[in-house]
Amino acid sequence: MPDFEALIRHQQLKQPATNQRLKVVDSPDFEEEKKEEIIITQSGLLVNFFGGFIGSVIGTLTILFLYINKFLPIDLLILK
Repeated sequence: MPDFEALIRHQQLKQPATNQRLKVVDSPDFEEEKKEEIIITQSGLLVNFFGGFIGSVIGTLTILFLYINKFLPIDLLILK
C-alpha cells in the first residue's frame, strides 16, 4: 500500500497552476433576469395574499354555516 501522505503530496505537486485550471468567462446580462424575477415575485405575493384571504373567508363562512344549522355545536359558555 502506498503511503497516504506521499500520495497527497504527489497530487498537490502534479496539479496545474491556478491560471491553467480556471477560465475567465464573460458575464451574461443579468439585468433582464432580475426584472423578470421581480415581476414573478410580486405577482406571487399577490396570488398568495388573495388566495389566503379568500381561503380564510370560505373557512369562516363554512364554520358559521355548520354552527347555524346545528351540525357543529360550539358551546362558548361551557369553556369558561
